[in-house]
This record gives sequence, structure tokens and C-alpha cells, in this order.
Amino acid sequence: MEKKRRLKRCYCPEDGGGAGYDALGIKMKLKLVHKLLIAIFACTALVLVLITLVTRAGIGRGFVDFLQQQERNQVEQVAPELASWYSDRGSWDELANNPREFYYLVFKVMLPGSEDRFELRPEEQAGPQRGAGRGPRGPGAGPGSQRTGRGPPGGAGSEIRNALPQRVFLLDSDKSPVIGEIPPEFDDDMLLPVEANGAVVGWLGVAMIRGIKLPEEEAFITALRNNLLVGLGIGLAVAALLAGLLARHLSRPINEVTKGIRALASGNFKNQLTTRGSDEIAKLGDDVNRLSTRLSEHETARKRWMSDMAHELRTPLAIISGELEAMSDGVRPLNKEQLASVREEVKHLASLVDDLHSLTMTDSGALAYKMQNVDLTEIVQLTVDSFESRAAKKDLKLAYTNPEHGINLLGDEQRLRQLLRNLLDNAVRYTDAGGKISIDLNKDRRQAKLIISDTAPGASVGECERMFERLYRLENSRNRNSGGSGLGLAICRNIVEAHGGQITAEPGPDGGLMFTTILPLDI
Repeated sequence: MEKKRRLKRCYCPEDGGGAGYDALGIKMKLKLVHKLLIAIFACTALVLVLITLVTRAGIGRGFVDFLQQQERNQVEQVAPELASWYSDRGSWDELANNPREFYYLVFKVMLPGSEDRFELRPEEQAGPQRGAGRGPRGPGAGPGSQRTGRGPPGGAGSEIRNALPQRVFLLDSDKSPVIGEIPPEFDDDMLLPVEANGAVVGWLGVAMIRGIKLPEEEAFITALRNNLLVGLGIGLAVAALLAGLLARHLSRPINEVTKGIRALASGNFKNQLTTRGSDEIAKLGDDVNRLSTRLSEHETARKRWMSDMAHELRTPLAIISGELEAMSDGVRPLNKEQLASVREEVKHLASLVDDLHSLTMTDSGALAYKMQNVDLTEIVQLTVDSFESRAAKKDLKLAYTNPEHGINLLGDEQRLRQLLRNLLDNAVRYTDAGGKISIDLNKDRRQAKLIISDTAPGASVGECERMFERLYRLENSRNRNSGGSGLGLAICRNIVEAHGGQITAEPGPDGGLMFTTILPLDI
């Protein structure tokens, strides 16, 4: 019973059934090279077999057609001889009563030198007696009749292939039988005209062979068919060899790509594939290389992000811990000034955690956006007004250029306010005292353009390209005593991209930075 159970075809729902298992229940895995080999060989073998079968089927028919055309060409040579005979006598009566003379003419043309075998009797040479009528012209008057004088002598047609003379027949101008048997279902288009004095006086025909009769011809056809089978076997062997080589050639780059993807899955982002050519597989290898590079960059950024975040969180915690220990040990007095210092560090830590949470929400797409028709002009005006007091405390001038007409777009009012607050906070926080911050809002075709530019200090082009990275800070006076978390611009980029726009940073015309935000008016 156990053996019988093992021999049954196994079924595995995880693999979509038992198609991937053999009779013993052992899972069979066909690699790509095997599938390519089977597919290429199967297609080639199918073509070869079809060609062989069609050729074998057509050899016999084609050879018979060739023989029939050869016979027709031979019979055509008899027509001029019969036309000459009719011109001398003026009718077919003499031939109808003396068929041996007809076959004498046929053999004379088809097999020169054989006519001396016809020993015509004196009465046959003199022609029919005066007053004799025409003999019957029916099935009994054709070749093979046992009556004296109705057909060629025995053995005379053996030297002509497939007894051609015995199959020749003659009709008069009305296509009535004169000599020979008309085969059933004979096509009149196959008749050859016999013309004398410019008129058709008779029709010459031949009963076509329906198959191969001679042993030599059968042997020839058999040899051709056997050669086809030998050629088929050689073709299949060559097809199997070429299919194997081609399958290995095609599967080799795919195997390389597979190894590269496995290396990526295992965390090895340094591996680069060597791809050749410009086909789809080579392009796939290039894509895997680009993916490896980007994953390596993301892994490096992730490690740097973790390190920077740990540093950002550790610094205020270390300050708070130190202040509390100092007050606990009596090194510093426990008063409002010391508690205010600790409170500032707690506020900075809370701000950092809030920014980190906002960035995480925008990165994951979990932050909800309530898109509606909003007036961007009003949002910018209100946000600029809210920063007037902060700018005045730092001796900064805010210059806002109001557009002539209101600009409406589809967006989330709360997130757009957060975007403007982060940009203006960045400008107010990092611009040197006595400077200027310019805000310009205008409409360009089907998009709104907001430009916020400040004065010194500035940044290089390379630093501007990294401005929106998380926790990235400039190593110059623009970062000195900033107190920022380094996440505000990254949040700005996520908000702008969620609205279908883009934001860029570049060195400003007044020696500072210029942030350009473009938002589509309809999404």
C-alpha cells in the first residue's frame, strides 16, 4: 500500500498542484536553461517534422505530375504526323478500320526504329475494301482489344515507359471516339488539337497514369523518402546541439543578474554586474547596478541618519542630566534661572521629537492631506505678518511682493502654512542681523511660484544640493547657534511633493540663500 501511495502523482497546493512533481513525489525543478532548451528544440523539431511530412506527401504526387507532363510532351509530337496523314486521305475512316496503322504512326514518332516490328498484312497496307464501313468506336475498340488489327503488337509498348502508346486515343473534330478508350472523367482541356489545312480535324489524348507503375520509379521515390528521414534525424540532432548552446548563451546573463539580485537581498550593495550588449537582459543588468548603487547610498544615509539622530537627542538629554545633577549636588542653586535653562533644553528636545514625528508621517504617507480650494495669497500674507515681530527683534526687514490678483489652488491649508512657517523660520533664524528677507509670490501660467531670498550668510552650490537632507547642517556661520533640528527643510520638501510641486535651493542674489517653491494650480 505504501509503495502504491508513493507512485501516485503528488499534489502540493503551495506549488499550484502536482505539475512540478514526478511519479515518486520528488519535486522536479526546471531551470531557465532547460526551459529554453526545450522550447527552442521543440519549435525547431516541429518545423523539421512538418517540412518532412509535407515533402514526403508531395514527392509521389509531384513525380507523377512530372511523368504526366513528359508523356504529354511525347504525345504532342504525334499530332503533326496525324495531321499529315489526314491531309493525304481527308478522313479518319481508314484509321478507324485499321488501328494498327494508328499505333504504327505512334510508335514511329515515340520510338524511332520500332515501326519495322509492325508487319502490316497486304490487305492492311491496301487500306479497307471499297464500301467497307467504319468499325465500332467504343470501349471494345481501344487498346487491349482481342480482335485482330485493333491494337499494337504484343511487347511493342514495353520499351515505352508505363505502356504509353496503349493509352493514346484519337477523337474526331466533334470529339467522338475514333481509336482507343476514353478514360472516365477525362478533362477535355487535356486534349491536343490535330490541325490540317488550318482547321481542327481531330483531338489527340492520352489516359494519364494514376500512380507509379515501374519498379525503378518506385525505388527512386522510396530512396527520396528514406533520404528525407535521414535528413530529419540529422536535423534534429543539429537542432538539439544548437538549442543547447543557444539556451546556455541566453541563460548566462540571466544567471548573472540572478546572482546580483541575491547579493542585494543578502545586503551586499557593493556588487556590480558586468553587462554586455544593448538588449533587454543587458538593460536589466544596468538597472540592477543602479539599484545596488541607490541602495548603498540609502544604507549610508540611514546609518548617518541614525548617528545624527542619536547625537541630536543625546545633546539636550546630556545638558538636562548635567543641570539636574549639578542642582542635586548643590553645585548650582535650585532657582528659577537654572530651571529656565533646563526648560529651554526640554523645549528643544520636544521640538526635535515633534519634527521627527512630522517627518516620519510625511515620509510614510500617513499624514492626512485635506485638499480643497485655498487662497495662497492670503496664506502667505498671514504667515509673513506673523513673523514681523520676530524679524524686528533681530533687526531684519521683511519685504513681501503681493501679486495683483489672488492665486487659488487645490491644497491643504494647514500643511501649506507649515511649509511657509518652516521656510520663513529658516530665513529668520540663519540670516545675520540687519539683513533683509524678500518674499515674492507670482503666477506663471498654470503654476504658482514662491521665492524666498535672504542676505548673508550664504552657501555653495554643492551645499544647496544637500540642503533638504535630514539633519544636514552647513559648516559655516549660517549654522552657528541656530538651535534648529535640521529636519524643517526635509519636511518642506515632503509637503511640496505631496502637492505635486517642487522646491529648490540655490545661492541668492543678495549673498544669502534663495528657496524657490513651485506649486501647480490644478492637480
